[in-house]
Amino acid sequence: MLKRDQLKAILQNIIHEPTQFPSEKNVAYLTVNRIGKIGTAGSLDFGGSEYSEGKIDWIDPEKRMEDDKYGWWELPQGLYRIEFNEGVKLEDGGILLQIWNAALKNGVIHPTEIITESQNPLFTHIHVSENGVHIKENARLSEVRLI
Repeated sequence: MLKRDQLKAILQNIIHEPTQFPSEKNVAYLTVNRIGKIGTAGSLDFGGSEYSEGKIDWIDPEKRMEDDKYGWWELPQGLYRIEFNEGVKLEDGGILLQIWNAALKNGVIHPTEIITESQNPLFTHIHVSENGVHIKENARLSEVRLI
């Protein structure tokens, strides 16, 4: 259980520990806070003096029923920026960020990444398949493991 306790210690802004830290695994699930599309082109250069970040157009989730507590993102095929509720505070070592298997089964993919620096909030980019996907606010999407 040492790895699981270490993982709990470095993750920030956990929204529901029992769901995000299943008892039988040394893994933590990350939940979706915001979803956006890259709205303008960024610029990359060799030295960095001409670097600029593309603007993100954040998408508002929509409630299906007026009295729903949480809304949904109805995403068609495409590339999206995901900002998680959670962040990570790393002093040494790192974590492996990968797609949650349930999301993968629904046509959502993102790169597997090794995170070695603190980041709050964590973010990644997802690609949604041609059939689209419906993602509820605070849904689990990705998982992290200590490396």
